[in-house]
Amino acid sequence: MSSSPTSPLLYTQATAPQRAQLVHYLQIRLQLHFPSLPAHAFVRALAEFRPTLWFIGTQLTLAPHDLLQLVQYLSYSPELPLLDPPLFCQPALELAQYVLRTSELTVSALTELASRRDTRCGPGLGALLRRTARLYPLAEQVVQAQRWDLPGCPQLSLGITGGGPAPGSPVVERLLQHLAPLAA
Repeated sequence: MSSSPTSPLLYTQATAPQRAQLVHYLQIRLQLHFPSLPAHAFVRALAEFRPTLWFIGTQLTLAPHDLLQLVQYLSYSPELPLLDPPLFCQPALELAQYVLRTSELTVSALTELASRRDTRCGPGLGALLRRTARLYPLAEQVVQAQRWDLPGCPQLSLGITGGGPAPGSPVVERLLQHLAPLAA
């Protein structure tokens, strides 16, 4: 096999010494992410993942997207302790904030709709309001697990000014029942 700067090698075609070299490289490269993860966890992950290996000179490495997928895979290794609270990536935090903000906006709109006389919703709008006005415990868990007190952390988004009922509360359920009664 040639060792040009970007020579690909399928994992299944790699020799035992090449696989060992890759495991050693990954343990060093990912030391800060997985300081206590044993070599056999890397071996197992690579055997299951089977990424394309790349030679850079004589060093074997992974393409950036394969390395990212391997890190995500390794983060679920049974050898790692469970984090309490768990750590979530920035996109998960942004999605959780989006979901919670959507719930707050829905409840605000629901309150406006309910204040109008003789307003009723059709089944589609009723279903949308019911779905988006409820609590999302996972979204709350993601936001609560975020460290907001560290330098460089994202800002905690503020709720809707003016208060109003909380998503999923009995008040919201009564408003929903008034605007979009469920068929009995």
